[in-house]
Amino acid sequence: MIPSPRKTLPRFLLLTALLTSCASQTLPQPPTGPESGIAGLPILKDTNADSTNGVFFGIFRERPNHANTPDEVSKDLRFKPATVMWYSSWKGNTAFPKAEVLALSQQGVVPNITWEPWDWSVGVDDPKQIKLKDILDGKWDAYIRSWAKEAKAVNVPFMLRWGHEFNGNWYPWAVSTNGQNPETYVKAYQHVHDIFKAEGATKVQWIWCFNNADVPGEAWNDVAKAYPGDAYVDWVSIDGYNWGTNPSWGSWASFRDVFKSGYDRALKIAPSKPIIIGEFASSEVGGDKGQWILNMFADLPKLFPQIKAIVWFDIQKEEDWRIDSSQISKERMVLGLRSKDVRGNGAALLKVPSTFTAPPPPTGKTKTIASFETLSEGRLTTAEGGKVFLSGFQQKPENPSTFSNQDQGNEPAAVVYPAGSGLTQRAGFDFNIKAPNDFAGVLMSLEVKPRTAEGQPVSVDYSAYKSLRLTVKATGTSKLRLEFIGAKSLGIPDGGYPQVYVDVGPEAKTINVPVSSFAQPDWASPKKTTTEVLQNLVTINVVADTVPSSGNVQVDDVMLVE
Repeated sequence: MIPSPRKTLPRFLLLTALLTSCASQTLPQPPTGPESGIAGLPILKDTNADSTNGVFFGIFRERPNHANTPDEVSKDLRFKPATVMWYSSWKGNTAFPKAEVLALSQQGVVPNITWEPWDWSVGVDDPKQIKLKDILDGKWDAYIRSWAKEAKAVNVPFMLRWGHEFNGNWYPWAVSTNGQNPETYVKAYQHVHDIFKAEGATKVQWIWCFNNADVPGEAWNDVAKAYPGDAYVDWVSIDGYNWGTNPSWGSWASFRDVFKSGYDRALKIAPSKPIIIGEFASSEVGGDKGQWILNMFADLPKLFPQIKAIVWFDIQKEEDWRIDSSQISKERMVLGLRSKDVRGNGAALLKVPSTFTAPPPPTGKTKTIASFETLSEGRLTTAEGGKVFLSGFQQKPENPSTFSNQDQGNEPAAVVYPAGSGLTQRAGFDFNIKAPNDFAGVLMSLEVKPRTAEGQPVSVDYSAYKSLRLTVKATGTSKLRLEFIGAKSLGIPDGGYPQVYVDVGPEAKTINVPVSSFAQPDWASPKKTTTEVLQNLVTINVVADTVPSSGNVQVDDVMLVE
């Protein structure tokens, strides 16, 4: 989209009782007293530079100096963005924005430049306009090389989005205005990229960006035909907008409606590339913009796991795209930015690998055992209200296993790790397993059902499910033991239930463990099949039992999958 020269100013808006309508979001309560409202919320600054989990938030605001945008956005939205985007045209050989790139980088924010090969002061079809053929003929090599040399000299990473929305008909670099030949666009993109590479500008992350709809929708305008190749692309990008009903041709469209088709296309074209929404926003006309924003935050992790960054187009142009176009819109954005999957760390954004592939969503019917989003009397529970507690065991009592909350007595609570830095609220524990010891460990038990009034465990038949899925991270050990614990009536002794070891590490990862991989230890008696245990399932255990070892275990989103 072509930015407008019109400036926009942030407006101060107070938070209202909207929090009560956001039960599906993990959000903070507003402060009270004279500092209540948006201005009273602490500014969230994502300090986790190691994890690339979550979706990174970025923004475009039309400003004379984009280095000021992070502070401005932080004050307005109480959230520091991970990236700031702006536009730079080739008109008049616009110089490389060295000062802004360095200033943003020093703030821990990724500079994100949309580099537009055109002269915006003349028409797309004007003979004076820049054409892709001019680029391929070398007429712009000196200018491109000047940028490449500056990019090398600043010696900091930044994103570069060249020739975006090439499948539209509104830019002179579009396929439609260059002989309807996508190969011309590919060669021009590669030509620019190759000059940067030749000049040693290797810290640039290249963004290849298409519009969510082909305009016109002809076979020659299929975006797949204009893909430059994996070696030339670090990020695949999609642009799209909810235009609402103000235009005569418009209709209200959710974030899901706007991007699902483009997302599926991106996965087919470049399945191993991370996706960034290069620019997007919603109109106010024709629906509830505030709810549109909250629905977007809810849909991103569930329906669009390959999307790792989004950039809001925050100006008033054809429509009022601004976040603060209404009080409720701004408030919902502030709330959404404080939800569980949103990131604001530029250093972590730069670490998203260019060969990223999101874990596939579970297929078939699922049964959530524990998402750890709710507390009962200050303790985490499983999805249906079962207890989540810790315990330890050892063969030699003189070398006991120690663990979190041990001073709470019998069945102490698991530790609650709050949402943030790309991770949701989760459960876990610290552990210290001493040697010498033949058999020792610390375990976290997840009871699938609440106990009876008499305090007895309750079993349930989950034998229809074929795998166990969970997200886990751990330090101090490279493996964890997972156990299915059945009813006492099965007669199986402690430690003798079906179990399996899984590999873990300090980076959170989602793993799928087939039920068929669980087995009783050789010594266990009586022998029962895993199916028999799942027909009488009481508890799922997560066990650290490396001797000796000490560290931390964190677990989230435990579910069974058919």
